[in-house]
Amino acid sequence: MLFRSLDHYYIPHGIETSAMKPTASVSDDVGNVRTGRQLMQVDDSQFVVGIVNANKGTSPVRKAFPEQLLAFSIFAERHDDAVLYLHTERFGGMGGIPFDPLIEACGLDAERVKFVNQYQSRIGMTDEVLAAIYTGMDVLLAPTLGEGFGITVADAQACETPVIVNDFSAQPELVGDGWKVRGQPLWDASQNAWFNTPAVEDIVHALEMAYERKGEKSPQARKFIVDNYDADKVYAEMWRPLLDMLP
Repeated sequence: MLFRSLDHYYIPHGIETSAMKPTASVSDDVGNVRTGRQLMQVDDSQFVVGIVNANKGTSPVRKAFPEQLLAFSIFAERHDDAVLYLHTERFGGMGGIPFDPLIEACGLDAERVKFVNQYQSRIGMTDEVLAAIYTGMDVLLAPTLGEGFGITVADAQACETPVIVNDFSAQPELVGDGWKVRGQPLWDASQNAWFNTPAVEDIVHALEMAYERKGEKSPQARKFIVDNYDADKVYAEMWRPLLDMLP
């Protein structure tokens, strides 16, 4: 079979880096000030691993929650100060998985797993609040089975937080500072296409590497996102020329 090359024009997602930026704290309507760690209900002394992804789909679980939680459970056995923050729907009510049985199956102490306030998450949270949460993390854990882009990876880095991704699909090209884990192919019959299951042992190793940098923020990560994915820059340098070419 012969294949013809197709003319194409590449434009990535844009990140609002004026909103997604290092944010030490936020104030509510009555003036109460909270840091990102306070919003996540974790202590300043703890090592915070954050997962920010939608809990949708069970066959397969595209966001690789089981592999990530299992890896964290292994990692947490070695580090008493490690805590996992899950910014997602907890009970499987949006077509995803229930987390409580998974946490138990991984042997995780439930006290070391924090969830976003489920009500606040449903009604919506401001960019400033999300930026404070990203800033409060030590590392974003996001090695999913596959991504078309991976907005949370870019958002976290815009807040100077390094990331862990799967070395597959669109994920590795987004990394300005972080770690890429290996995996193995997983056939998704519903799409007639391959996913990639991240290796638990590689995730554990990446978490150990991140732990060595506990408390460090990454201006390098933010610079990479600003230079390549800032929304205004994407519009000016990519969208505007394309629009000018249209009849």
